[in-house]
Amino acid sequence: MARAREKDYLAIAKKKASRPSLVKSYRKVLVYGRNKKGKSTFGISNGVDNTLVLDPEQGTDLMLKKDPYRIGIEQWEDLHDAWGALRTYKLSPKILGLGKSTEPFNTVSLDGCTKFNNMALKYVRRLQEERDLDRIPGMTDRRDYSKSGELMKDMINNFLKLKMNVIFTAQERMMTLASADDDDDSEEVSEYYVPDLPAAVRGALNSVVDVIGRIYVVRTEIKGKEKAQRRLQIGHHPLYDTGYRSDFVLPDMIRNPTFPRLVNLIETGELVRG
Repeated sequence: MARAREKDYLAIAKKKASRPSLVKSYRKVLVYGRNKKGKSTFGISNGVDNTLVLDPEQGTDLMLKKDPYRIGIEQWEDLHDAWGALRTYKLSPKILGLGKSTEPFNTVSLDGCTKFNNMALKYVRRLQEERDLDRIPGMTDRRDYSKSGELMKDMINNFLKLKMNVIFTAQERMMTLASADDDDDSEEVSEYYVPDLPAAVRGALNSVVDVIGRIYVVRTEIKGKEKAQRRLQIGHHPLYDTGYRSDFVLPDMIRNPTFPRLVNLIETGELVRG
């Protein structure tokens, strides 16, 4: 009997090894905040022709001037179908029949992960109701949360593997110390604000994105007039779940944030005017 050929582990290591400077990489960002603070606007800030919005909340309905390209997501299966189209790397405004550009989208905005999580839960609940005729329709079992969480984590991994920029957005949720996760760094504060996702899903997403940013709006004086200004908190803050990966020490907050400005900041340490 022929002896099984031993693997060439050195060749395998050489094939799989790389250095960041030698590989084209794409940025993955999570932005969360309260309603109507600019998450959808940030999601298309890498350029309308470059970006496809996966929109479960009709958050782009009134963006008539910018007129982004979007796919409405009404149920969990729609999200999987959109990912399938994107991973062909052929999807473009012209393929959609909505524009002239033949350049494939290089950025996708998942504009509503909180809603996507709700869709995953409904999907799991529907499957379980079809399998168990004794189950009360509309009632959520504790095990449904675990299964929908695994669906969400699989979805996150699928989009992370795409060779394109990915912007995740989510609603904001306030946690108290009594309900905080055991591993949350609360720093003795009574309130803590996080992306509105289940703890396991939130932890999985936070661990893989380059930036966790909280978007908010303040009233400030600009050129002698009081105006609303969007800001993005990316530096560590005792009240907010934020942070970034970078070789540089970056400012805690960015005024008038856009995706290109954020990417340039984490890659070069320089904040371009905007």
